[in-house]
Parts: sequence; structure tokens; C-alpha cells
Amino acid sequence: MVKSMVKGKKIGLVLGPVLGLSLFAASSPSAAQAASRPESLPSESEWLSDVAPVAASLQDFLEHRLAGGKSGEKPAVVLDIDNTSLATHYDRGKPIEAILKATNYAHEHGAAVLFASYRGADEQDSTTRELTSAGYTVDGLCLKPRGDSPGKAQVKLGCRKQYEAQGYTLVANVGNRSTDFEGGHYEKGFKLPDYDGQLS
Repeated sequence: MVKSMVKGKKIGLVLGPVLGLSLFAASSPSAAQAASRPESLPSESEWLSDVAPVAASLQDFLEHRLAGGKSGEKPAVVLDIDNTSLATHYDRGKPIEAILKATNYAHEHGAAVLFASYRGADEQDSTTRELTSAGYTVDGLCLKPRGDSPGKAQVKLGCRKQYEAQGYTLVANVGNRSTDFEGGHYEKGFKLPDYDGQLS
């Protein structure tokens, strides 16, 4: 774990094998923010302040990665939805503007915008409308299948594998829970704060 300071907050960079060398940028909440009770969640402005360095890292990575793409490659960004793409807890239906900005940059520079969520399959149409209304391009939407679920991590991994089978290179994976990243199948992960699981 390599740590650096950004605006007084620790930013973790974890190196590990995910289809070769994988990079994983994560934010680490303060002890006060990581208190065990849901009512100890930070204010919306504090949360957005914690999101900002991760979004900036995502933006910077995409600018460099998409500029150096390989011929014939189908780059894509895959995003979780709730409290990653949309401010579900704080301002339901509204985008997280810094993530939207980075995602729009990716789309404008040739990357597909794909989503992987544990929302149910019966929410496909309503979720697509919610995302597009918030300003996102939706090139793919993968949700929890009907019937028995293997669990959040396996559903998200299955979505990434499905996208890869469609020929996409998943250059960035963005989420706010550890289950958004388990199993790999992406080049670099960007983890927004979840305050020890309090923010789902």
C-alpha cells in the first residue's frame, strides 16, 4: 500500500494482479467518518469532498489511457450506479458531477460507458431512464439476474466478464464497495468512499 496526502486525506494506491498489473485508487475516510452508526455519515458536501480526489484521479487516468489506446481496441469504463454514478443517498436521481464529467470525457474520446449494478433485472428500463436523465450515456447496463443470486461480488464480476466477451477492454472500473472490485477483469479500479459499508 502506497499512501499520499491529498487535501489532508490519505489516498491509497494498491498494486495487485488483475489481468496483469492492476492499479486501484481508493479513498480512506477519517476515523470520525468511519464511525459505526449510519447516522454518522458525513454531510453531502463532506462526501463530495471525499469523492473529489478519486474523481480527479479517474479523469487524469482516462486522459492518459485513452490517448495511448491500441488500434482496434474497444475501451470502456464500467461503473456501479448507487452512490457511484448517482448520488442515491444524498440526492436521489442526481449525478455525481465529478464522475459524470470524467465519464463524459471518456465517451467523447472513444470509450464506451457501461454500468454494472446489483439492482434487479426488472429495473432495467427505469434505471436506464434515471441514468440518461442524469446526463450519462448508457452503452451497456448489466443488472442482477432474476432468480437466486450468487452475491454482489459475483454479479459484478459476471457483468465485467460479459462486457469483455463483447470485445470491450475495461480500462477503468468505478465503484464504492469492495464487492465492485473482487475478481478483477479491469485495468484500474477507482473506489469512492463507503465509510466502512455505511453508504451502500
